[in-house]
Amino acid sequence: MLTPGSRAILEHWRSASVSGREILWADSAQRLALRAAWQQSLLPHWWAAAADAQALQIMADTLALLAEAESLPPALLATALQVQEASLVQPAAILPAALRSEAANPMPLDMEADTFAKAIEDGDLETLAPLLFSMAEDENARRIVLTRLAQRLADDNHAQGLRTILYGQWHDAAADLPAQPFSLGAMALLQSHWQLPAGVAVVVPEGRASRAPATDKPLLHALRERDLPAFMGRIRALGDQPMDAIRQLFLTVTLMIIEGGGGKDPLPLIRLYVWLGSLLALPHRSLRQARKVLFSAAATTFGFAGWQRQEDWPDFCTLAAYRERAATEPVPAPWSWQSALYAAAADAGPQWWLQVAERGVAQACPVGFWSLWRTAQRAGSLTGGPLAWIHPLVVMRLYLA
Repeated sequence: MLTPGSRAILEHWRSASVSGREILWADSAQRLALRAAWQQSLLPHWWAAAADAQALQIMADTLALLAEAESLPPALLATALQVQEASLVQPAAILPAALRSEAANPMPLDMEADTFAKAIEDGDLETLAPLLFSMAEDENARRIVLTRLAQRLADDNHAQGLRTILYGQWHDAAADLPAQPFSLGAMALLQSHWQLPAGVAVVVPEGRASRAPATDKPLLHALRERDLPAFMGRIRALGDQPMDAIRQLFLTVTLMIIEGGGGKDPLPLIRLYVWLGSLLALPHRSLRQARKVLFSAAATTFGFAGWQRQEDWPDFCTLAAYRERAATEPVPAPWSWQSALYAAAADAGPQWWLQVAERGVAQACPVGFWSLWRTAQRAGSLTGGPLAWIHPLVVMRLYLA
């Protein structure tokens, strides 16, 4: 689906020297054109991924990399993109003719919103494509598209929220792009939605739990002990403030990862972490919908319950104590658990994250890396509070330890 202009700028980028890429990337108009071209080039690969969770995870990682493209040096970005492109599933040989539709005539916004929602539910690409091309041209209509997509996908827990992970990374990589690449990406996202199996339905209780002693057990303890009544009782007790509850769930999963819980396969745990982080950035239509998202996320999280803290890393109290005195400590060994906390204390956090990115590229960008790297980097601002400092340790624990 590359236009001649997009093909030309990609060839220019790929053949340019290091200094040539820097000059190209420094020009805001060229940078936007490159971002649009990358999105267009991904479409056949994304369409071919269908319901393959591994292929879609690699797509989400590539979108996460593109979402952070402007924060990376051009040389590192170019190398990382080469690695990601080599990992993508083979592109679809033929794409639906609807993707070449002309934009429909504009309608009143409420009519467009209703038609858009019905086309999503019906899996009707023939109606959706011209409508999306039209809505993407209007700022208010585009905002409706983004909100409706987020709300439709948020509570589905298949593959630890893979639909929402794809939406979140695509949104941040493409929400400001011109109409054509924006619309094609939205249709690829919906193609994934239609192809993937539905998640497990979760019953949302209507009332709050009573203030029984069991509901006072911290979420981390209930998860570690695989105490379902205490865990769900605590979630119900927090249910009147579902976004705060998701924030607590996110922090709980972060601590679980640091303790070495969650099983031997890191990818489902990475998806869970990224899903919860993505949910905190999404718009939620109502209290009822936010509660539905909360209980879906809680049920998925409990699937990782039951572990013993691993002794290969210090406990939380030791981590917190080091963090308090990190600024006065000697420079730690590279990639030790102390290094992330020391970098933050020395106001060198951005440089540390860049070094992590370089190390990830040197390790051929393991599946899940870019999604985790991006989520953990901004997680502190999503959660706030006294535990915002723990998120770099997630990357250390899963990829660098």
